[in-house]
Amino acid sequence: MPLVFDPDRYSERSLAELVRSLRQDLVEVEELTAHPHGRVLDPASLETARDLVQSALAVTGRAGTRSRAELAADANLAYATMLAVIDLVKSHTEVPRVPRARKSSA
Repeated sequence: MPLVFDPDRYSERSLAELVRSLRQDLVEVEELTAHPHGRVLDPASLETARDLVQSALAVTGRAGTRSRAELAADANLAYATMLAVIDLVKSHTEVPRVPRARKSSA
């Protein structure tokens, strides 16, 4: 499911900022592929995940002015890549599938 359905509803500046933010998230997710928090069950899948992140970063980081439609496509690519890579990391490492519950304050 795309993150941005109708690029014309947003300014180019807003879309560019969204792409910038998602690119930062991708850099953090790439770190998960390099240094997962659990035992790696399938190293090749993590390498594929890392390649996917690096490719998305290359595409979304290209130089030049882009239209709203192109910025929306970049945002959607970055978002979908992030979700797919998180799923690959969870599926191919021994990390908790669901985050631990937070301690309630008394």
